[in-house]
Amino acid sequence: MALVLANEPSNYDKILELSSKLASFDKDYVRFSVDAGVINRLGTELVGKKETAVSELVKNAYDADAVTVKLIFENSDNEGGTLRIEDDGTGMSRDELVNGFMKISSTDKVHNPISPKYKRNRAGRKGIGRFAVQRLGKRLTIITKKENSNQTIQLSIDWDKYQGDKDLQTISNKVELIDKKDFHGTTLIIDELKDSWTKASIERIYRYVSALIQPFPLSKERIKQEEERNETTLDPGFKAELFKKEGDEITTIADEQSMIFRYAAAVIEGYVDNEGNSVISVESKKLNISEVIQLGAIKDKPELKYKKLRNVNFKAYYFLYLKEYIPSQQIKKISDLAQHSGGIRLYRNGFRVLPYGEFGDDWLELDESVKKRGLLPVHSNTNFFGFVEVYDRAGIEFEETSSREGLLETQSFEELRDFVYRGITTGVVKVSQKRNVKITTNQKNWERKYERPVERLKDLKDDLEKESERTQIENYSGKTKDDIKAELDEKSNKIKDAVKSIDEVITLQEEKDESQLKEISVLRILGSLGLSIGIYTHEIRQYIATILATVKILAKKFPDDKTYQDRITRLKDNVKTLHTYTSYFDKTVSENVTRELAPQELPVVVGQFFNVISLDNTKKKTKILPIVTKGDDLYTIPMHSSEWATILYNLYTNALKAIKRAEPEQGQILMEIGRDDGLIYLEFNDNGDGIPEDKREEIFDAFYTTSTSSGHFADEDDELLGTGLGLKIVKDMIDAYNGNIEVVDPEKGFKTCIRIEIPEATEEDLENI
Repeated sequence: MALVLANEPSNYDKILELSSKLASFDKDYVRFSVDAGVINRLGTELVGKKETAVSELVKNAYDADAVTVKLIFENSDNEGGTLRIEDDGTGMSRDELVNGFMKISSTDKVHNPISPKYKRNRAGRKGIGRFAVQRLGKRLTIITKKENSNQTIQLSIDWDKYQGDKDLQTISNKVELIDKKDFHGTTLIIDELKDSWTKASIERIYRYVSALIQPFPLSKERIKQEEERNETTLDPGFKAELFKKEGDEITTIADEQSMIFRYAAAVIEGYVDNEGNSVISVESKKLNISEVIQLGAIKDKPELKYKKLRNVNFKAYYFLYLKEYIPSQQIKKISDLAQHSGGIRLYRNGFRVLPYGEFGDDWLELDESVKKRGLLPVHSNTNFFGFVEVYDRAGIEFEETSSREGLLETQSFEELRDFVYRGITTGVVKVSQKRNVKITTNQKNWERKYERPVERLKDLKDDLEKESERTQIENYSGKTKDDIKAELDEKSNKIKDAVKSIDEVITLQEEKDESQLKEISVLRILGSLGLSIGIYTHEIRQYIATILATVKILAKKFPDDKTYQDRITRLKDNVKTLHTYTSYFDKTVSENVTRELAPQELPVVVGQFFNVISLDNTKKKTKILPIVTKGDDLYTIPMHSSEWATILYNLYTNALKAIKRAEPEQGQILMEIGRDDGLIYLEFNDNGDGIPEDKREEIFDAFYTTSTSSGHFADEDDELLGTGLGLKIVKDMIDAYNGNIEVVDPEKGFKTCIRIEIPEATEEDLENI
């Protein structure tokens, strides 16, 4: 050590290394040391999702009092691209960079929970969000400058240095001053991205980060706090902008969440005060509703207080996708947005808590309620845009899990779920009563006036036409003839416009009816075909044994004829393959007839299916790679096993057609099965010709045949066999179990990946196995 200090006094890496070794000579005391591999574990394991990693970096920009944060994805269609995150916040000094960013689990946000400039409540307290960049890419460059400083600091980090079996303290990173004056804030440049970021995935991350900060406060206390803060700080707000850059071309990712709330049929709000009393309100200008209702902790007991729940607010915009509430040109836009961004999100202390309200998440069990049909009016997640506000700065009643994705299942959280669900559904009932919509299946003194909405519209159209014809001048004393004529003309024109609009609705409804009849007809044919297949597989099994016996007899003839014996061997193998197929599908059909639901262990189900399929896979020149299984006991909620046969066979045959068109040197199918946030997932990859990004959602539509020449689809011969309902039927099956199916970015070396998510079986489900 003395020699190093004398000869290399500036070699701090060597000095630190020797200091660490020197501690090993202390026989009386021991000290903790940190392995450099902890950086990889913090970045890769603790921040599992790439969306979560990006959101942590956006939070840092918000905490730094930025007004705008720009995310620029460069050449990111494949792995190895670059992500630039630029904010115009307060920036960092060298001391803040060293003792803040470079200090693992720093306590700065604990000691300083309020930002210095705009007095914002800071998003993070754990001090680990910065390692999200390690999850995203292999190298990081930080460029930062304080607003009133003349120094711009640049720090470079190579994450490959942080491997196991090294002392963390001995790894150094280059920090230097650079010439960049017209700038303040912080820029992160993340190189060699570990994931691909296509336009579709960037759009998803936009929805993710744009909802990160609570839109506006609900409680009176929070509103007052925000008003006082804005008066003193003049906070201009915070927004994120996302761009995609390919070569020199930069494309802006548009904001899908424009002003849509004005089209809501009703607004449902609620709160629980600091004593546990619960109240909701329902407001609708369209339906002339304005009611305040005391809810209570138990149904029909409005005076009963919640035991734990305090100081909670929610607000939900309720949407009915009907032309009487939303202009026709807006319905599809809003309903499409609701498919991805609808639902009730949860904010704790002003910041988003995932996965609540995320696509496919049903934390309030609204979709489950729709499926049970206990409450008939529409009230699924796609009928709402809303959020819940909980304020728990101490983190006692609503504490996040260690992964920062979800809250612990405390009594307060259970009461929160009960309050919001009952509050929302009570509002839905009030709206439905006003609309004369049936509430429950056994509701008394209610009868439907029309079989279909179109019949009601036809009657209304006739009435309006008659009203328009018999409009006469009367009760207009004191007005001139011209005034009366002008008024009546205006009235008549309005009626005619209404008649025209209704006529359009009738035409659209009849077109929809025709499409549904076509779909029902095809489904009926498919049902009949399924029955025929069941009969066929059952009957042919009786003949297979006879065929095999005959083959054995034939094999005894001409024992010395090699060509003859080879053909007999191939015949025997083909009959055995036929026997395996018929046994599998006969078993599948039999299980479907019993209609018994049972939890499905997905690796077993998938394995059994592909054990059968692999028997004739060689002639299709497609290799089914070993199934990647992540986790144990991967059981779905109770399902029909036959449904998985349909799902897998559809994915498999679509993949074969895509591989046939692409003509790769070796066709490959790769499957991964695992667990993610209470869901069991299957990812099905193939190296066929891929699916164009603009078709990723359309392929699940009815009659959108996968037998087209462009994309993941078949040739003219295949088109004759396609119905355009394969993936639609698969999607309907999955939707029925509150699952999700979508096209996602494939694994490296593959062109298409379809991801299926099904809720995981509960302990109660598994008890019945």
